Amino acid sequence: CLCLLSEGPSCYMYIYVNTTEAELQKNFTKLSELQEKVRNGTETEPLPPELQPLITGLDDQDSDSSVIDPVVRIFLKRQKRMQEVKKRREASLIERFQRFASKKYYSIRRGFLMTAIALRNLAVGLPPLEQLTREVAYANMKEPETETETSQDERLKDEVGHGEL
Repeated sequence: CLCLLSEGPSCYMYIYVNTTEAELQKNFTKLSELQEKVRNGTETEPLPPELQPLITGLDDQDSDSSVIDPVVRIFLKRQKRMQEVKKRREASLIERFQRFASKKYYSIRRGFLMTAIALRNLAVGLPPLEQLTREVAYANMKEPETETETSQDERLKDEVGHGEL
């Protein structure tokens, strides 16, 4: 048997890197280091106005301000979200159960109401569009959210590159 072996590789493996995400992570690392320097008092130069929220935080009124750098805004929102996740993970058993029960209640409620709307529509026909819109909106009603909770869709839209989702 004659076997041919080549000196070069027969196939190559490529690793693709999302350069936008890599650049964003690099910016986040720089912002995190700068924020830590400011908190420690080792930063000697004053911060420019677009980086001031690193010290003061992001208020509701600042969210729409055009003075703040968009990367800083995303960085601060991501930090806030990470704190919320940490808070949820460290919640007591009772708080976790309440959150679970509330989510299940609204999920089952929505399923029941949508089924009822669909069966009614099959039995008697479609109601006027405005009535149907109100009924579906009522069925889709979620639990009252606290100030810190936002939906996953809003979180993704805030991220760079995810505005199309």
